Amino acid sequence: MMIAETKDLKAMDIVDDTLGDSEEDTFDFEDSQQEMTCSPCANLKVKEDCGMLYPAIEVGQILVEYSKISKFKKHKEEMTIHDVVKELVLRFLPAKTLCRFRLVCKEWNHWITNPFLVHLHSFCFRDISGLFCQAPKGKPHFISLNPRAYGVPSPTLSFLPENVTIRAASNGLLCCQSHNIDPAYYICNPATKEWKLLRKPTYYHGPKSVVALNFEPSMLNFKANFELICAIPIPDNPVVYFEIYSSRSDSWRVADTECWEPKALEFKGDGFLLKGVAFWETCSGAVLAFDSTDEQYGMLPTPPSSESSLGVLTEMHGELCYILPHEKADEPRIDVYGGWNLSLKYKIPLDSEVPDHITGELRPLPCVDGDVLMVLLGTRLCACNVKEGKLKTIKSNVLSSGAENVKFLPYVNSLTPVGHQYVESKDFYH
Repeated sequence: MMIAETKDLKAMDIVDDTLGDSEEDTFDFEDSQQEMTCSPCANLKVKEDCGMLYPAIEVGQILVEYSKISKFKKHKEEMTIHDVVKELVLRFLPAKTLCRFRLVCKEWNHWITNPFLVHLHSFCFRDISGLFCQAPKGKPHFISLNPRAYGVPSPTLSFLPENVTIRAASNGLLCCQSHNIDPAYYICNPATKEWKLLRKPTYYHGPKSVVALNFEPSMLNFKANFELICAIPIPDNPVVYFEIYSSRSDSWRVADTECWEPKALEFKGDGFLLKGVAFWETCSGAVLAFDSTDEQYGMLPTPPSSESSLGVLTEMHGELCYILPHEKADEPRIDVYGGWNLSLKYKIPLDSEVPDHITGELRPLPCVDGDVLMVLLGTRLCACNVKEGKLKTIKSNVLSSGAENVKFLPYVNSLTPVGHQYVESKDFYH
């Protein structure tokens, strides 16, 4: 058993994949969990539903599982560095690294596979680990910012039952939509291959509808409750309806509020949530903001020249911001607008000492981690330090063609559960 799993661990050192690669990482938290006979999750109740199996983990069960590892708890004076790392450090490490560390010893395996640690991990680990990207008519693909530390077992999301388009991301969860005439929504965690098919919404969510996924981990909530907020323009009518899915009730609801703003009838793309408010950039130089709790909306102006630029609406330091590139040959820079009025906050001159770094079209991505934001320079993925204005190449030749229509979503390599863990029967009993 240990020899076989050691081979799997060696295979987990993935290399940088290009957008067209079809190979998948061999890291698989779910498979390794099934193979370890000492896994406490193996004793959870399992029920069958439509040919799928899933354990129903409630708060009480989590506490029971936590009590199973209490025999490993030690008094402060007896603790070693090994114990300190297990108790205080593991929760801050990415999912791929945790999967490796399960082979350290039986004690660590018990702890890492325990639902209590999974809950702590979803709250403590928030680092941007990479980006999911997808070209039109292409398959999703994962680009790791550090392939040795961050990875997913299926970069193309092949574990889902059908081909999908990526729509939104939030703290380790990914929202995808099928390609059917009547498309279905999936919420999944690519690190664990867990997924959930959402119920059919009330309205038809056509190609012009936009979504925003809201998952905010909490120490007080053991379940990964999330919301999917959709803004739906009605064809031949100057109105936008809002429909919200809640995992708490496993149901959709149509908001009483209707948006009749002329500048909110067409959107540039999907949005994101910040402090309970969904934001979508429109094609008319405005931002539509919607509070799903109070069911109230508002309109914000975007910065000048944003309509025809490659600017992006995102979050930075917990604040709404708009990142706008300027590509003048003598003074390339990135402007950051922030706050509810999206006023100019920073002008970031880019280091032009290395001419090769300032080539190709400059496009900021909706991926900001602290003072570092991700940008595309032609087909090169770079990290830009806001304070220093320096560019560092993360990966060359990310795209084989222009990036205008390629979608990028930030991803957190987390063990966050998605309601139920769906596992095919033959795999569960393997």
